[in-house]
Amino acid sequence: MDYLEVPVPADLSPEVQRLWFLEQPAEQRYERIFPQPALHLIVNLAGPYRLFDLQTGAVRVLRAGFLSGLQPRFLMSQSPPAIRHIAAELAPFAVARFLDLPATALTGTVRESQGLLGDTDAVRAAAEQAENPAAAVAVLIEHLRARQRPSGVPPAVVRAWSGIQHNPDAPIPQIAAAAGTSHHRLIDGFRAWCGVTPKVYADIVRFRQFIDALPLRGPMPSWADLVASSGYYDQPHFIRVFRAFTGLSPTRYLDIVARYGPEYAAFVPLDEPHGVPEFSTRPRGPGGLR
Repeated sequence: MDYLEVPVPADLSPEVQRLWFLEQPAEQRYERIFPQPALHLIVNLAGPYRLFDLQTGAVRVLRAGFLSGLQPRFLMSQSPPAIRHIAAELAPFAVARFLDLPATALTGTVRESQGLLGDTDAVRAAAEQAENPAAAVAVLIEHLRARQRPSGVPPAVVRAWSGIQHNPDAPIPQIAAAAGTSHHRLIDGFRAWCGVTPKVYADIVRFRQFIDALPLRGPMPSWADLVASSGYYDQPHFIRVFRAFTGLSPTRYLDIVARYGPEYAAFVPLDEPHGVPEFSTRPRGPGGLR
């Protein structure tokens, strides 16, 4: 694996959270991607990805760049045999700084980036000719710089986003008060600028922080003990949330991660597209996957 993470320039923060280059063989043909508390821009430098519609089983082919919004449940994709891309992780309110559409239009979708985020095909072509991974990521940085504009996101929304990141278990009225706004104003503002309500976002952050904190390299405590130290009410509540977000039982999930390693904790390799209806190879039309 060749992985290079590049520090985010100050002029792109906080909307841009991470920047990286990745090149590695795919662990398996398919990958189940758990909900992430950020948007992801992938400029693909390898073969096409295929994305499964979880309702119909239809397949969309993504050959170049694509942008994934906040997802209410897992995504199911088929990776190219050799993965090679440059990428950016974006805060949910980054839509206002880089795109010409409302944040809600991106929620629950994966969209081709060409035209949506400027000429990302040109970014791809330039990155393919770059001398090294750092130079390839630099191409993406310059593209984002050229796209940026004053976002107009209210400071209270950014403060609430930061507060949820710090403590997703805090009551939303408490998050609102700390951000300097009312509960109802925060709900409306957060949905408008981030694409989901603060509660939905807190659910995604809580789940991802729970997954990241699992002691996958050592002895595993019981699920009851793990849940007791988390923000979930009880074990049945946790299992409902886990199945809704992942389509897997906790036991099945641990079996898979034990096989492939903790680096696949939120990007789970599978040898078959489990949980997807019998799918058609007919590509979908333009637009987002819902």
